[in-house]
Amino acid sequence: MCVFTSSRISSFNRHMKTHTAEKPHMCHLCLKAFRTVTLLRNHVNTHTGTRPYKCGDCDMAFVTSGELVRHRRYKHTHEKPFKCSVCKYASVEASKLKRHVRSHTGERPFQCLLCSYASKDTYKLKRHMRTHSGNAGGDPSGPFRGSLDSVPRGPWQAQTSKRASSSFLTRGI
Repeated sequence: MCVFTSSRISSFNRHMKTHTAEKPHMCHLCLKAFRTVTLLRNHVNTHTGTRPYKCGDCDMAFVTSGELVRHRRYKHTHEKPFKCSVCKYASVEASKLKRHVRSHTGERPFQCLLCSYASKDTYKLKRHMRTHSGNAGGDPSGPFRGSLDSVPRGPWQAQTSKRASSSFLTRGI
């Protein structure tokens, strides 16, 4: 059950699209499909090299507004608006706070399909998957050849429950 709420109907409608597999907006260059016009526009910008979001503090430019916001926080403002409600940890990115919260909850939502191992984040699970190739050093000789990105995606990368960690997430001013 989803617990998303919003006071703006546009935000609510955009969120509702995440619950459907419908992707009506298609890239004319590679035929990849997207849920929203904004996602499509950002994708097309990666093909064309267009970077419409310019940093006012330096010469950097970005494909998405989110990339610009993240850049400014890391490089210029040092703002960390995502704060842990349990300790003094704060982060530039919500995803890093979500991963941090798991150190308090003990949640390990990323389960290996081949053994009982579970991880707090996908990177550690992908690194773990190398142990099943018979070579933990990363030599691409086992069933998961190549980079860590070649590890098959599946139920072991399930999304975490928003309800489970929402009480720990706060946004600073």
